Amino acid sequence: MKAFSREWIDTLAEKLKNDEEYQKAAVGFDAVFQFIVEPEPDRGIAERREVGIVLPTCDETWEGLRDDANYVMSGRYGVYVDVLTGAMGATKAITMRKLKVKGNLANLLKYKRAIDRYVEVLGEVESEFEGDYA
Repeated sequence: MKAFSREWIDTLAEKLKNDEEYQKAAVGFDAVFQFIVEPEPDRGIAERREVGIVLPTCDETWEGLRDDANYVMSGRYGVYVDVLTGAMGATKAITMRKLKVKGNLANLLKYKRAIDRYVEVLGEVESEFEGDYA
């Protein structure tokens, strides 16, 4: 499975949907979340990738852009890889502006436990596709 592909976002959705800890922490966090991954040809990623998910229900995923996204996280492919593999924390990547987040950050912080679990589940998805990032 390729990172940031339709299969990848569908796997994330299924895991989050069935994760009791995430679902409990995310009650009230109704959001459309969009990932934008910028290309890095030297790492085998020639084109921009865009996938998204409706949270916390996780009942809708897509490839491409949506205009109604409440949160858009964008960055270079290699930064996402560093976050997914644990080489860099998501918070550090955001504060260092290596990953950019558009949306109401104050609201996002109200759901810190849900976001922490979300990142943990992202790591679980990463282990399933065994580093197939290209």
